[in-house]
Amino acid sequence: MRSQLSCGRRPPQHGVVLLLTTLALLFVVIPVVGLAIDAGVAYATKGRLQTATDGAALAAGRSLSRGLDLASQRTSAVQTAEAVFRANFVDGWLGAFNPQISVSFPAAPPKTSIVRVETSVAAPTYFMRIFAVNSLTVRSVAEATRRDVNVMMVLDRSGSLAESNSCGPLRVAANSFVHAFLDGRDRVGLITFGTTYNVDFPLAFDFRSRSGTNLPTMINNIACVGGTNAAAPYWLAYQQLRALNEPGALNVILFFTDGQPNSLHMPALQVRASSPCIDKSDKNGVVAPAGTQVWGVFRALETGPPPAPNPDWRVVPGSTGCYYASSYRRVVDDIVALTRPGAHNEVDVYGNSLVGYKTPIRRDGSGRIRLNDWETVTNAATNALDNAAQRVRNESVLNGLDVVTYCIALGGPGEPEQVLMRRIANVPQSPIYDPSKPVGGYIYAADANALHQAFAQVASDILRLSM
Repeated sequence: MRSQLSCGRRPPQHGVVLLLTTLALLFVVIPVVGLAIDAGVAYATKGRLQTATDGAALAAGRSLSRGLDLASQRTSAVQTAEAVFRANFVDGWLGAFNPQISVSFPAAPPKTSIVRVETSVAAPTYFMRIFAVNSLTVRSVAEATRRDVNVMMVLDRSGSLAESNSCGPLRVAANSFVHAFLDGRDRVGLITFGTTYNVDFPLAFDFRSRSGTNLPTMINNIACVGGTNAAAPYWLAYQQLRALNEPGALNVILFFTDGQPNSLHMPALQVRASSPCIDKSDKNGVVAPAGTQVWGVFRALETGPPPAPNPDWRVVPGSTGCYYASSYRRVVDDIVALTRPGAHNEVDVYGNSLVGYKTPIRRDGSGRIRLNDWETVTNAATNALDNAAQRVRNESVLNGLDVVTYCIALGGPGEPEQVLMRRIANVPQSPIYDPSKPVGGYIYAADANALHQAFAQVASDILRLSM
């Protein structure tokens, strides 16, 4: 008889599995999840902190324009940085606490200012409290580098501004623009033009704080009278920047006008042999269309700051006996033509060509640009401004100055030609846009009420470029 042996089964191992699972939860899963939660909170806190820090640095850099000396400017920057930081990072956000901010001003390269903002906050922990770590310190750093700015304001003060009641709003808007910049570090200057023009306030650091007549006071004195002699003052603005010669700074021309150029400063107007002028030497002065006639020959440069004399058309010295000395409109009875024969003579007093963009340019039988044609003279004045702007772009790049032009055009009767303004500013909408040259900006103000916003926008754009 075969004996049967029973096979015994091994006892269940549930206890071992439970033990391993518990150990895995305690030493792997829970720590990983806990660390992920703590790390996620810290990461979110870091992102919010960096955003607040960046905003504080940028705002501090912009706020340097408040204050008339270095100490007050830095105080303004610190106060602004702290206010912006605490507005953007509220104590208790996601449980974070004790936000701290420090603002400093490191040494900077020439023509620049640096504002450094360092911040920190305690981010709460959850899992790590098991190990007595109740918070993690999260830190952020941001710097705003602000280039110093040199701005030449070229402001139209022609009579049409007075006729449209825009002279007052222009003064207010221009003054607001000036106060956006940093006295003692930036330079701001002023040229105004009507029939005549003048460097009323050369580029200077103390444009707001100068004792006596500072730039805001000078702007408040602007009186609007005369024609629109635009090319010469625009070129003169560039010469101011060129003489300063600061490649490290942001060099800007702000050009404002409410009309098309219609006056020209010519270097050598030829007197007719038949003219009664006692002095028949060439005349250096301004010719200016008035309606469908051409008037002249007027003095080009003012001898002092605003307000300009009213009227601002006064005949040039050496005009005794000339027809135009007693009747401005008779200039064509004294002067042969706008130019002499030959392309080299077809330039204004600063060498800006009278031909190019705008036509027609009519000529007499000897090939000279005609003077007894108001449309030709107006087109020549337009071309002179257009060519001056192109020269400024080209020459400033060669000289390392990279001059940027912003144009503000005021709408209304006889408003500026917008294509011309875009050409001058070299914006992408210009038919001659050249991205390899400094790109500026163009703003159209529909009426005087829009001037303040237009000037403020230009100031904001300039400061954005300088940051």
